[in-house]
Amino acid sequence: MNLDFGEVLNANSKDFRKAIEYYVDKNNKYSKDELYDVFVYVTKRYLDELISARQLEKLFVKNYGEDATNEFYEAVANSSETLSEGDINTASQKDLRTLISAQFDLIEELNKKG
Repeated sequence: MNLDFGEVLNANSKDFRKAIEYYVDKNNKYSKDELYDVFVYVTKRYLDELISARQLEKLFVKNYGEDATNEFYEAVANSSETLSEGDINTASQKDLRTLISAQFDLIEELNKKG
């Protein structure tokens, strides 16, 4: 596939999804170096998102307190029927390739519904 993940991470999500789905399919051929690059870029993206989530959580706790923050996050978690259905559909999924694809589908569905 020979993608420049530096570009893919800054590209639209369809390119990112396409690349990830390619690399999670063990039937595709890719080099150790390509797999390493994918791992590093995905790890970077994950850590960036984790840092953002932690900053947001700390800001909420600082401004509204821990109880109110917990209530807010619980309300967010329970606010989407689409997310609840997606969680049910993926809970028993054992094949990680299928699970990852389903999670991308869920993200697209959530984006459509605003």
